[in-house]
Amino acid sequence: MNDRKKEKLKKNLVKMELMDENDRILECILVNYRNKLMWKMGQWKRSWIYFTEKAIICPTGILDENIIIPYNSVRELGKCRQGLFPMGFVVTYEHPITKRQEKQQFSISKREKWLEFISQKTGVPTP
Repeated sequence: MNDRKKEKLKKNLVKMELMDENDRILECILVNYRNKLMWKMGQWKRSWIYFTEKAIICPTGILDENIIIPYNSVRELGKCRQGLFPMGFVVTYEHPITKRQEKQQFSISKREKWLEFISQKTGVPTP
C-alpha cells in the first residue's frame, strides 16, 4: 500500500477517533474478527485491521465496539481456528478503559507473519 493511501486511511481513522494523530499506519489487511456476543457463541465478521506504530485497530461498525489494542497492553498471544481452518490468532490484552483482561480473536491469512509482527511490537513471545 502506498503512502498516499495510508494517509487517507489515517485521516479517516483519526476523524473516527480510533487513531491518534501522531500515530502511523504500517499495514492494513482484510480480517475476520469474532464479535463478543458471548466468547464461544460470537459470530465471525469481516473488517479491516490496521497495524500502526502504537496499536492494532479494527473498526467494527455501528453495533459492535471498535477494537483498539495498544501494543503495550498485550499480555499473551495464541492461535485459534475459524471453523475448520487453522488461520486464527488470539490476543489477550488489558482493556484501556475497563482495565480488565480481554481476549480478541482474529482470522487472517499468513497468521504466522502477523503473530511475529505483533510479537516484535509487544515483546510477548509467539505461541
